[in-house]
Amino acid sequence: MNAQPKTSPPAGPPAAIGQDWFPRRPVTEMAVRSGVDFIPALRGYQQTTEYTCGPAALLSVALYYQVTGIASNATTELRIAREAGTRFPENLPPGSKLGTKPQEMAAWLEKHGLEAQLEFEEKGDGSGLRRLRENIRQGWPTLVEWIDLGGHWAVAVGYDDRQNADPWDDVLILADPYDRYDDIQDGYTFVNANRFYWMWFDVHYFDRETWRTMITVKPKAARPQPGNPRAQ
Repeated sequence: MNAQPKTSPPAGPPAAIGQDWFPRRPVTEMAVRSGVDFIPALRGYQQTTEYTCGPAALLSVALYYQVTGIASNATTELRIAREAGTRFPENLPPGSKLGTKPQEMAAWLEKHGLEAQLEFEEKGDGSGLRRLRENIRQGWPTLVEWIDLGGHWAVAVGYDDRQNADPWDDVLILADPYDRYDDIQDGYTFVNANRFYWMWFDVHYFDRETWRTMITVKPKAARPQPGNPRAQ
């Protein structure tokens, strides 16, 4: 999809100014904390254009699965964009929008040796969040597209139930290709899980309102999953 920041993504991490509202979180410890499910080997590569959040998210997932020929750089990011069919400003068809569609994301993953299951959840019963958490427990990253920034791809890699029964206290951890929200550009964005759930839709890119796009990414049966003995 087309992330729409006010300015082009910067080359380096943002400089903290004034009050530290966002204390640094020990990301490496999240995988062993009680109540937290986390995929520690997947971090958000930072997109270098305003319209390549999808290819940047694909790059992060491809690195996690050690897909051949994938490097963490802009050259690879833009190559993935071309391969996936991302719409660029210079060749945008009339009536089209910048970015990458879910079917194009899934097709790219399948073409590069991974299993990609594209689903939409329109029930509004919380089952989409439960699916994300179960995928994370299995070590399967899930690409999600939500209304953040006007339409934005990220990868669900962590879930914290905060060790209480109130679901409105839960936290979803995203490997985010546009990590500019907390003064610490570590590739992660933390968002209240239920707030995310009700912002997990798109009204701009499709002909109709589309709810809770998710692409579960698994290794093919013959391909070992690095660092995840629980994966089937």
